[in-house]
Amino acid sequence: MASTARESAGSRRRRPPRHGALRGLLLLCLWLPSGRAALPPAAPLSELHAQLSGVGQLLEEFRRQLQQERPQEELELELRSGGGPQEDCPGPGGGGYSAMPDAIIRTKDSLAAGASFLRAPAAVRGWRQCVAACCSEPRCSVAVVELPRRPSPPAAVLGCYLFNCTARGRNVCKFALHRGYSSYSLSRDPDGAALATARASPRLEKDAPPLSKAGQDVVLHLPTDGVVLDGRESTDDHAIVQYEWALLQGDPSVDMKVPQSGTLKLSHLQEGTYTFQLTVMDTAGQRSSDNVSVTVLRAAYSTGDGCSICICSKREAKEFSETS
Repeated sequence: MASTARESAGSRRRRPPRHGALRGLLLLCLWLPSGRAALPPAAPLSELHAQLSGVGQLLEEFRRQLQQERPQEELELELRSGGGPQEDCPGPGGGGYSAMPDAIIRTKDSLAAGASFLRAPAAVRGWRQCVAACCSEPRCSVAVVELPRRPSPPAAVLGCYLFNCTARGRNVCKFALHRGYSSYSLSRDPDGAALATARASPRLEKDAPPLSKAGQDVVLHLPTDGVVLDGRESTDDHAIVQYEWALLQGDPSVDMKVPQSGTLKLSHLQEGTYTFQLTVMDTAGQRSSDNVSVTVLRAAYSTGDGCSICICSKREAKEFSETS
């Protein structure tokens, strides 16, 4: 009995720890939901699929970009070689052209390689009109058409840009795929193109330098202190595009104005001798210079003919200057 009583008492003494463990387990169960809320929740399976799908889309975009590089190279080769369906090219150059839709010239790279922009024809109503403008331009080898954005009126004006893609005897233009644009590469008949270029480009012929004529020397008698020099008798086998006057000798306070191209108006001239130089430039950039002198004499000096402005030869002007 005593032993049994002791065991019963001992079992009663061991119960508090078991109740304490249960109490701790209950507290742990109450704490776990709040603990899971504090930590980042596990991503649902649908979210993982969405993330993987996003990565797949990114890789697909990279794949499309890599695939686009190859057609772009093929596009450049096709445009440079005049590939694609050929149609007759109207205009003096003859030959034909090939169309490449969704293609635009890479302007910066092409110009850096030696290509040149020619012009942008206005009021172009259709791509055929743009191609015809390029065909009629002897140096044009590529026409780029910018299509109007939709919706657009039926007779909308198109952007038309003409380029010369030939440099150092080869085609140097580069192209890229771009919706809303179309490029047309011209392949001209060699004989027709040479004939058209010769007709439209006189610079390829012999171009002689210009001949500058500043005019005859002038003698003034005070109080007349002004005169207009005229260098418009200067000549060139093509055209003179620039007249430039400069004072080489004399009082720099003289007033010099250009009323019209080729002339020089002088005022407030003082007694003495002035030398002016006229330099002309032609369409090829060639220059020529000629000098003219203006001699201003005292009012007391008279030639006897009563004139206040005398146009004379250089020898006569020198004699006036020495005797005054």
